[in-house]
Amino acid sequence: MLARGLSILRCFRPGESELPLSEIARRADMPKATAHRIITELVMEGMLERGEKGLRLGISLFMIGARVPRQLELRCLAFPYAEQLHHLTRGSAFVFISDALGPDAALVDAVRRAYGAGAEQETRASAQAATRVFHAFGACATFPSRGARVTDEEAAQAQHQGFVAVRGATGAVGIAAPVLTASNTAVGALAVAGPQSRLQVVKAASHLRSACAAVSRALQRTPEPALVR
Repeated sequence: MLARGLSILRCFRPGESELPLSEIARRADMPKATAHRIITELVMEGMLERGEKGLRLGISLFMIGARVPRQLELRCLAFPYAEQLHHLTRGSAFVFISDALGPDAALVDAVRRAYGAGAEQETRASAQAATRVFHAFGACATFPSRGARVTDEEAAQAQHQGFVAVRGATGAVGIAAPVLTASNTAVGALAVAGPQSRLQVVKAASHLRSACAAVSRALQRTPEPALVR
């Protein structure tokens, strides 16, 4: 039952605020009746909430996640640089950590350029870029990718240039670079995103790489090994 409940919670991907019951059941690979029963219990515990169009992650889940040491440490080190990136690029800036149980980048915090549909598109593009960074730098190589498959050639290119850019069909572009341990494994990523017509990829990537290098150095000096896998 616990595994089924976790599989439902993991159905939510970056940039998705709500999901209908039918889609949750499909992604969790379980009958709708079973999904409905487990969702009812998760709602009672505050892990899920009912929204206008379906289910969304609940405040209790957020409160538990906010206590995770790895997230707190990385956010403390990286968020000031995310704020700088927001001002330098005039785009949205994000802090991600690698997901120990799956292929997706997990969003820690953000400084957003806009809200609404545009913000969701930018979050999705930046999360895709961060996920590809984690695949390229060995953070989640053992997991199948959800729309972010990275070939050996793409991984080599990402390692060479130090960042990944993803251009979404909706007009948003997301750029991500890794936060590295001493063994050059990505445990986190900083990302920026904005409209393709406004965000200068080369310039933004330069700022992003500098910021990630500074966070990586700070992380590697930290005696607490909470981020080391």
